[in-house]
Amino acid sequence: MTRPDDPPVFAATLTPQRSLTGRGLRLAALVLVAGGGAVAALFLVLGAWPVAGFVGVELALVLGLLLMHHRLGRTTVEEVVLHAHALTVTRRRGGRSVARWEFPPGWLRVSVVEDEHGRAAGVLLASHGRRLAIGRFLSREEQTELAAALRAALAAWRAPAMLAC
Repeated sequence: MTRPDDPPVFAATLTPQRSLTGRGLRLAALVLVAGGGAVAALFLVLGAWPVAGFVGVELALVLGLLLMHHRLGRTTVEEVVLHAHALTVTRRRGGRSVARWEFPPGWLRVSVVEDEHGRAAGVLLASHGRRLAIGRFLSREEQTELAAALRAALAAWRAPAMLAC
Protein backbone atom coordinates (compact mmCIF):
# COMPACT_ATOMS: atom_id res chain seq x y z
CA MET A 1 0.00 0.00 0.00
CA THR A 2 1.10 3.55 -0.60
CA ARG A 3 1.71 5.73 2.36
CA PRO A 4 0.59 9.37 2.19
CA ASP A 5 4.04 10.59 3.29
CA ASP A 6 5.89 8.76 0.47
CA PRO A 7 7.23 11.24 -2.10
CA PRO A 8 6.23 10.24 -5.63
CA VAL A 9 8.96 8.95 -7.94
CA PHE A 10 6.83 9.71 -11.01
CA ALA A 11 3.52 11.55 -11.42
CA ALA A 12 1.45 12.31 -14.50
CA THR A 13 -2.04 13.72 -14.93
CA LEU A 14 -3.69 12.75 -18.21
CA THR A 15 -6.57 14.81 -19.60
CA PRO A 16 -8.27 14.65 -23.00
CA GLN A 17 -7.47 17.38 -25.50
CA ARG A 18 -10.46 19.59 -26.23
CA SER A 19 -10.37 22.31 -28.84
CA LEU A 20 -13.40 24.25 -27.57
CA THR A 21 -13.25 26.26 -24.39
CA GLY A 22 -16.44 27.39 -22.69
CA ARG A 23 -16.28 30.68 -24.57
CA GLY A 24 -15.68 28.88 -27.87
CA LEU A 25 -18.66 26.63 -27.20
CA ARG A 26 -20.90 29.65 -26.58
CA LEU A 27 -19.65 31.28 -29.80
CA ALA A 28 -20.26 28.10 -31.82
CA ALA A 29 -23.77 27.83 -30.35
CA LEU A 30 -24.47 31.46 -31.21
CA VAL A 31 -23.33 30.97 -34.83
CA LEU A 32 -25.42 27.80 -35.16
CA VAL A 33 -28.53 29.43 -33.69
CA ALA A 34 -28.11 32.53 -35.88
CA GLY A 35 -27.64 30.44 -39.04
CA GLY A 36 -30.49 28.09 -38.18
CA GLY A 37 -32.74 31.00 -37.28
CA ALA A 38 -32.03 32.66 -40.63
CA VAL A 39 -32.84 29.44 -42.50
CA ALA A 40 -36.02 28.92 -40.47
CA ALA A 41 -37.11 32.54 -41.06
CA LEU A 42 -36.50 32.18 -44.80
CA PHE A 43 -38.68 29.07 -45.01
CA LEU A 44 -41.38 30.71 -42.88
CA VAL A 45 -41.48 33.67 -45.29
CA LEU A 46 -41.69 31.25 -48.25
CA GLY A 47 -44.62 29.48 -46.61
CA ALA A 48 -42.82 26.20 -45.87
CA TRP A 49 -43.46 26.42 -42.14
CA PRO A 50 -42.83 22.71 -41.34
CA VAL A 51 -39.18 23.17 -42.33
CA ALA A 52 -38.73 25.68 -39.47
CA GLY A 53 -39.74 22.98 -36.99
CA PHE A 54 -37.22 20.54 -38.45
CA VAL A 55 -34.50 23.20 -38.29
CA GLY A 56 -35.35 23.74 -34.61
CA VAL A 57 -35.11 20.01 -33.87
CA GLU A 58 -31.77 19.77 -35.70
CA LEU A 59 -30.41 22.77 -33.79
CA ALA A 60 -31.50 21.29 -30.45
CA LEU A 61 -29.85 17.96 -31.32
CA VAL A 62 -26.57 19.52 -32.48
CA LEU A 63 -26.35 21.87 -29.49
CA GLY A 64 -27.14 19.00 -27.09
CA LEU A 65 -24.39 16.86 -28.61
CA LEU A 66 -21.88 19.72 -28.47
CA LEU A 67 -22.69 20.35 -24.82
CA MET A 68 -22.47 16.65 -23.92
CA HIS A 69 -19.12 16.31 -25.72
CA HIS A 70 -17.76 19.37 -23.92
CA ARG A 71 -18.86 18.14 -20.48
CA LEU A 72 -17.47 14.65 -20.97
CA GLY A 73 -14.14 16.01 -22.20
CA ARG A 74 -13.44 18.21 -19.24
CA THR A 75 -14.36 15.74 -16.56
CA THR A 76 -12.27 12.66 -17.32
CA VAL A 77 -8.83 12.71 -15.72
CA GLU A 78 -6.35 9.88 -15.12
CA GLU A 79 -3.63 10.30 -12.50
CA VAL A 80 -0.62 7.97 -12.63
CA VAL A 81 1.66 8.08 -9.56
CA LEU A 82 4.67 5.87 -8.83
CA HIS A 83 5.53 5.75 -5.13
CA ALA A 84 8.22 3.69 -3.42
CA HIS A 85 5.86 0.73 -2.91
CA ALA A 86 3.21 0.90 -5.64
CA LEU A 87 2.09 2.48 -8.88
CA THR A 88 -1.43 3.85 -8.53
CA VAL A 89 -3.81 4.87 -11.28
CA THR A 90 -6.85 6.92 -10.32
CA ARG A 91 -9.53 7.71 -12.86
CA ARG A 92 -11.64 10.72 -11.91
CA ARG A 93 -14.81 12.08 -13.39
CA GLY A 94 -16.01 15.48 -12.30
CA GLY A 95 -13.65 15.77 -9.34
CA ARG A 96 -14.64 12.50 -7.69
CA SER A 97 -12.70 9.26 -7.87
CA VAL A 98 -14.35 6.73 -10.14
CA ALA A 99 -11.83 3.91 -9.90
CA ARG A 100 -8.38 3.24 -8.44
CA TRP A 101 -5.85 0.55 -9.30
CA GLU A 102 -2.55 -0.35 -7.63
CA PHE A 103 0.26 -2.30 -9.23
CA PRO A 104 3.52 -3.56 -7.68
CA PRO A 105 6.24 -1.72 -9.64
CA GLY A 106 8.79 -4.53 -9.45
CA TRP A 107 7.09 -6.65 -12.12
CA LEU A 108 5.15 -3.98 -13.98
CA ARG A 109 5.32 -4.11 -17.78
CA VAL A 110 4.49 -0.99 -19.81
CA SER A 111 3.66 -1.10 -23.53
CA VAL A 112 1.68 0.82 -26.13
CA VAL A 113 -1.10 -1.37 -27.50
CA GLU A 114 -2.87 -1.14 -30.84
CA ASP A 115 -6.41 -1.99 -31.81
CA GLU A 116 -7.31 -4.35 -34.65
CA HIS A 117 -6.87 -1.53 -37.20
CA GLY A 118 -3.32 -0.66 -36.11
CA ARG A 119 -4.27 2.52 -34.24
CA ALA A 120 -2.85 3.23 -30.78
CA ALA A 121 -5.38 2.10 -28.18
CA GLY A 122 -3.63 3.12 -24.96
CA VAL A 123 -0.69 2.48 -22.71
CA LEU A 124 -1.02 -0.98 -21.21
CA LEU A 125 0.09 -1.62 -17.64
CA ALA A 126 0.38 -5.34 -16.85
CA SER A 127 1.51 -7.19 -13.75
CA HIS A 128 0.58 -10.51 -12.15
CA GLY A 129 -2.24 -11.22 -14.60
CA ARG A 130 -3.86 -7.79 -14.16
CA ARG A 131 -4.01 -5.39 -17.09
CA LEU A 132 -5.12 -1.80 -17.41
CA ALA A 133 -5.10 0.48 -20.46
CA ILE A 134 -4.59 4.17 -19.67
CA GLY A 135 -4.43 7.27 -21.85
CA ARG A 136 -6.72 5.94 -24.57
CA PHE A 137 -7.66 9.52 -25.47
CA LEU A 138 -4.02 10.52 -26.11
CA SER A 139 -2.44 10.62 -29.56
CA ARG A 140 0.01 7.89 -30.60
CA GLU A 141 2.98 10.21 -29.97
CA GLU A 142 1.70 11.17 -26.51
CA GLN A 143 1.10 7.52 -25.63
CA THR A 144 4.64 6.64 -26.75
CA GLU A 145 6.09 9.51 -24.68
CA LEU A 146 4.07 8.48 -21.61
CA ALA A 147 5.17 4.84 -21.95
CA ALA A 148 8.84 5.88 -22.34
CA ALA A 149 8.69 8.22 -19.33
CA LEU A 150 7.00 5.56 -17.21
CA ARG A 151 9.56 2.92 -18.27
CA ALA A 152 12.39 5.32 -17.39
CA ALA A 153 10.85 6.02 -13.97
CA LEU A 154 10.43 2.28 -13.34
CA ALA A 155 14.05 1.66 -14.39
CA ALA A 156 15.23 4.37 -11.99
CA TRP A 157 13.04 2.87 -9.25
CA ARG A 158 14.50 -0.59 -9.90
CA ALA A 159 18.12 0.63 -10.14
CA PRO A 160 18.84 0.66 -6.38
CA ALA A 161 17.52 -2.89 -6.14
CA MET A 162 19.81 -3.95 -9.00
CA LEU A 163 22.87 -2.39 -7.35
CA ALA A 164 22.21 -4.29 -4.11
CA CYS A 165 22.42 -7.67 -5.89
